[in-house]
Amino acid sequence: MKGRTPGWDDFFSLQRFGMTATLDNIRAFCDRLNHPQRKFSCVHVAGTNGKGSVVATLSSILQASGLKTGMYTSPHILKFNERIKINNRDIEDDAAFRFLDEHWDYITERQCTFFEVATAMALDFFRLQNVNIAVVEVGLGGTFDATRIVDAILTIVTRIDYDHMDRLGNTLTSIAADKAGIFRKSVPVLVSSQHPDVLPVLREKADAQGAPFYRSEDLLRWDTLEMTPKGIAGTAVFDNSSLQLQIKQFHFPLTGSFQIDNLRTALAAGGLLAQQYRSIDSDSICTGLNSVHWPGRLQVLQENPTVILDVGHNTGAIRAALDDIKHIWQPGMIKVIFSALRDKDIKGIMTIFRDEGLDGYATPLATPRGLNVEEIRELVQSSGWKATILDSVAEAMERAVSTCGAKDLILVIGSHYLAEEILKNRN
Repeated sequence: MKGRTPGWDDFFSLQRFGMTATLDNIRAFCDRLNHPQRKFSCVHVAGTNGKGSVVATLSSILQASGLKTGMYTSPHILKFNERIKINNRDIEDDAAFRFLDEHWDYITERQCTFFEVATAMALDFFRLQNVNIAVVEVGLGGTFDATRIVDAILTIVTRIDYDHMDRLGNTLTSIAADKAGIFRKSVPVLVSSQHPDVLPVLREKADAQGAPFYRSEDLLRWDTLEMTPKGIAGTAVFDNSSLQLQIKQFHFPLTGSFQIDNLRTALAAGGLLAQQYRSIDSDSICTGLNSVHWPGRLQVLQENPTVILDVGHNTGAIRAALDDIKHIWQPGMIKVIFSALRDKDIKGIMTIFRDEGLDGYATPLATPRGLNVEEIRELVQSSGWKATILDSVAEAMERAVSTCGAKDLILVIGSHYLAEEILKNRN
């Protein structure tokens, strides 16, 4: 590689190294970078569903409050740059390649993973750009995720569900215990609404760290709340022993019952941070909420028929999306376009479609981690889902639109890679 700057293909080739069950690489990398994670405050967000929405919403609130805000999320949909943002602007190619060029020999010699390098890049970029605060999303789990290196002033756990069971365990309690690995000594913990089995695990892990423990539903009360296809509107009150904050009439451009929980968590986090950052007030919160942009979450792509794109990829997220679609849009018929990575509970998801009586289309994805046509056919047959297997997402979309009426709805769901295919075809 000496003599030329590594490109995107070189960077993405690091995915062959997978994930390491140790923090040694990221610690050594941050040592090499002179500890960028210590140069700014950080909010660390783990969970199964809703992490990205909470990160995007809280980041928008902090930015509207006058704080220079870094945001680190994964995966991306269209391009890597989406993962690293400052004040909602993507990192530029030049900055990413400059980082890779400077450290490439070290990266390859040490066999750093793609996610370790991306995390180090984000933290170094935030340091160089002098952010006041960064909101950082865990990649997978918590205990050995590369983002564990950050110095958090608040840790958040969104809704926990079954996902990545090959890495995190096959029970909710084992998954929760791994995600609680982000908790730190005396650093406040905020959790979204959780399954009854999960909450005691999170509380016990927080207590072991001497970390103040908050539930979002205990901190934030809705005074009014309305959910429509255009978003969520209402008023709310943040109330704890040291701060009461009236949140005036707001509009939040994402919709869905799961987004209500994500919104409540982001607002509760904003209330906790307002005790440290006095510029966070009702006006800045409302401005921030109105400015949130987070594609692929019940995103309406067209109407007549309505086409909705969602990146939900586990059974909990799929059920929530279907429930919300039926409640909010009340369509005449729902047709599904689905594909997923092979490490997901695909048969479980197809069984949901079968039990809901939904016809649909299943397609392969253009990634080695995606299902091929033969694998899809076998899963469709074993699940009993009534689906037509097609060779491409574009063909599935064309077929679905041609067979749906103006009051029907097409749901495209199952993977960020599927969302990428759909959005690329629209651009």
